[in-house]
Amino acid sequence: MIESALAKSSRPVLFIGPDEIVREAAEFMASAGVRRLVVKEGARAIGVFSAYHLVRLLVTGSDPSAIRVSEAGLEVPVYVDPTSSLLEAARVMSRNNVTSALVGSEDNVLGILTTHDIVAALARSSYGRRPLHEALVRSYPSVDAQASVLEAAATMVSKGVSGVLVLEGDQLLGTLTVREIISLYAARGAEGLSQRVSDVPIPAGAYVDEGATVSEAASVMDMEATDVAPVLCGARVCGAIDDITLTRWLASL
Repeated sequence: MIESALAKSSRPVLFIGPDEIVREAAEFMASAGVRRLVVKEGARAIGVFSAYHLVRLLVTGSDPSAIRVSEAGLEVPVYVDPTSSLLEAARVMSRNNVTSALVGSEDNVLGILTTHDIVAALARSSYGRRPLHEALVRSYPSVDAQASVLEAAATMVSKGVSGVLVLEGDQLLGTLTVREIISLYAARGAEGLSQRVSDVPIPAGAYVDEGATVSEAASVMDMEATDVAPVLCGARVCGAIDDITLTRWLASL
């Protein structure tokens, strides 16, 4: 049985003020090991700042040291009742094109349910018993290992996904995700983004077989703490899944 939105949400919720500088928010996220901060003005939540927003700013050439969080194009907060099912919450997120839902109300945020939380829940849910090929994205974005990290980030933003497959010729080297880009930026600033992808640590990824169930794939992603999983069709990689695409898949049921 799928648990309630509140039971599977991330807690405690971390808040930040709208006048905080984006770079400082990114450093806070990196140190706290989170990818989303709820932006609060007074007692009211006015938006959600995510690692994805930082990546989008970097791709446009904006200086995160000169931009306030409120100017970063925040995700509009959407709310779900604490007793809502994950299926209901996923549908709310998909309908509003967001990657998180606040559990509770505008002035009483009890938790934040993210696409990552939904992956963890799918690892143990009845919905996850369905075949993985239903959720597989066969044309999942990829970049050459000689591309810059910034070019890889631009591909993620343009395609609306959490990462890219890294290729050297026909060989898959691994995956690069928003998670690694945030860590790299927090450690080295803009200089880190000019490196070639092949010069930064590339996680091998959590490979899964096309014959697996969604639960089995989600379980691997959860255990490996990765946002993207390449999918094998026999001996070759035939696509991938990530937290965003799995949430959209769940919402489509």
